Amino acid sequence: MLLAAIVLVFAAFYYIPWLKKVISDFLYQYPHMQKLPGKCEFSGPKRLPFIGCIADLAGDTTVPIKFWMQEAEKVRAKGEGIFAITVLGRNITFPVNGEMVRPNFPPLQYICESPNEILKGKDYDFLKGWIGDGILTLIGQPWRDRRKSYTPLFHFSMLEGYLDAFNKHARVLCEVLQKEAGTEVDMCERVKRLALDAITDAAMDINFDTQRDPSHPYLHAVHDFTHMQQRYINEPQMWVKWIWATLYHRRYKYSLDILNDFSDKIMNDRLKRVQCGEIDLNAKKRPLIDHFFGLNQRGEWTLDDVHFELNGVIFGGHDTTSATLTWIFWALGTQPHFQQQCFEEINDIFGDTDRDCTHEDMKAMEFTERFVKETMRIFPPIPAVERELQNDFQVRKQIQWGSYSKKKRRGKINTLLRQRIFQMGDYLLPKGSEVFMAPHVIHRNPEVNKLF
Repeated sequence: MLLAAIVLVFAAFYYIPWLKKVISDFLYQYPHMQKLPGKCEFSGPKRLPFIGCIADLAGDTTVPIKFWMQEAEKVRAKGEGIFAITVLGRNITFPVNGEMVRPNFPPLQYICESPNEILKGKDYDFLKGWIGDGILTLIGQPWRDRRKSYTPLFHFSMLEGYLDAFNKHARVLCEVLQKEAGTEVDMCERVKRLALDAITDAAMDINFDTQRDPSHPYLHAVHDFTHMQQRYINEPQMWVKWIWATLYHRRYKYSLDILNDFSDKIMNDRLKRVQCGEIDLNAKKRPLIDHFFGLNQRGEWTLDDVHFELNGVIFGGHDTTSATLTWIFWALGTQPHFQQQCFEEINDIFGDTDRDCTHEDMKAMEFTERFVKETMRIFPPIPAVERELQNDFQVRKQIQWGSYSKKKRRGKINTLLRQRIFQMGDYLLPKGSEVFMAPHVIHRNPEVNKLF
């Protein structure tokens, strides 16, 4: 009994400030969110105050995206450009077309490029245990500095080096699939292993060979972490800290320790070879880890920066690539006429040869490239880009720019930017609420695009 009382006291000290902030933010945002189209109105058992429409999101990780698209269809039918939902105190607004993520006057920037509204959404916090304060989570000038450090990686000579790794591991995939000819295979799992082998080779010059050895612990740790990350974004019960700590944290920590330990071991082994002179950090073709070590030696990055950026590259390169390839294989399988056109184009380029693919070959795959891009439009590799608003989105009348000279127009725009005044249609979005730019919603706007 005494122990339980002590636990409750500590829990109260921990949770009361958090709960106070959540409720305070909710009460400030509530009057504004009530005016927005969508499911912020609390009529019916599914949309209770503060809890919101959590019942609509119950289920597997595909349910939220399906729900978002259903809501988008409803508001489009009413002529609206946004919808809003409340889930466990989080007030979230979704634009349903590209025009709704830009202010009313074209010279101003899109919300996703705003110099002021740059705070990432709450779901990014989940990733920090693996990727730290890296390029995926940084904001403002630190992000710009980090992005500048990446620029040399996109030089043609560097890209050629990455292509060698991609060709090598694509051949392994073909080898594995040939052994399973005539049987039904799970391409999702196959391309996950392909993407992981390719990105770890390009980033760290190491081959886990998970395509041939699917029992590798790093593969399972990546799978567990990314699966929990998808659940964290899509299943609101995981946002409740005590539920998370009770049911999920132990598994999360176990996977995270494996991922970070592997990165540390690879870094330490590579650094020893660098210090012994075995590796030239200035080579034209080099893995990402050598470029990162070069930044460390010049005093631009710490070893922690190297560690987290390597993890960020592996996470971003593996997760998005495997999702994209999975849907490409699905689209090829369900659209045989497009599959035939892609096959004929590739066959015209390679003929009967068994040579590696080059950049020139990829440039010649014009139809295949369009097919890949259309598949990515319909099935984007990420669910949403999130921003937490630092300012109210102020509603204002359309400005009559024709009455301004070019010089006065620029002055007016600069004034608005300094005042941090933005607009999304005819609504005010309150400070502290979130904006989710969901590609699945925006890319499926029937007024602009049609599904194949």
